Amino acid sequence: MGILFPIFVCALTLKKGSRDIRLFFLFLLIGFFADSAMYIIEQIGGNEKRGKINLTYNIYSLVEAVFFIYLIKTYIQNSFFKKFSNVLFFLTPILWIVLQIIRLKYPSEGFHPGSVFDLYYEITFSFLAGFVLLEMVEKEDAVSDKPIFWIFLGIFFYCFSIFFIATFLNTELSQKLWFLHNIFNIITYGFYTVGLWKYYKIQ
Repeated sequence: MGILFPIFVCALTLKKGSRDIRLFFLFLLIGFFADSAMYIIEQIGGNEKRGKINLTYNIYSLVEAVFFIYLIKTYIQNSFFKKFSNVLFFLTPILWIVLQIIRLKYPSEGFHPGSVFDLYYEITFSFLAGFVLLEMVEKEDAVSDKPIFWIFLGIFFYCFSIFFIATFLNTELSQKLWFLHNIFNIITYGFYTVGLWKYYKIQ
């Protein structure tokens, strides 16, 4: 339940917060409900409900990916990567839909969309988020005082750290490595909380 910390701090900023902060609050809420739903489904049905858990995870992956690329295209300054990010903003949901159609059309093949989609956005977006961080470091003084720096640090850390777990999605090994996913999530929420707290103090 580490996500409750950034949710609480973000809630403090809503009254005077920007549109991006309010979207971030919504994103965190969706993440909280998705995590809660997967936990409840697993407790009630165990492995028999694995399909519903995977569906919830896949839907949240789309929300997460679209939100990440939205922030990236909003804050990245390099003209080439800004255009590239704008293209990815539209292509990302299309790719997700295509992968879901393939899964439905060939169910007997055991194809898992998440194993492709998660790798795509986690590797690509970690690079782009890292580029945004590099731009901030090069152009800003006292970059650690900037709230958005901590938000992007969280995005970069999460995408970079979690993609290798997605490689083993829907395998027995992924269940054994899932504790790492939880640890990475907690650290990411820590970065988010620091950034949101700095935003609150600035207000």
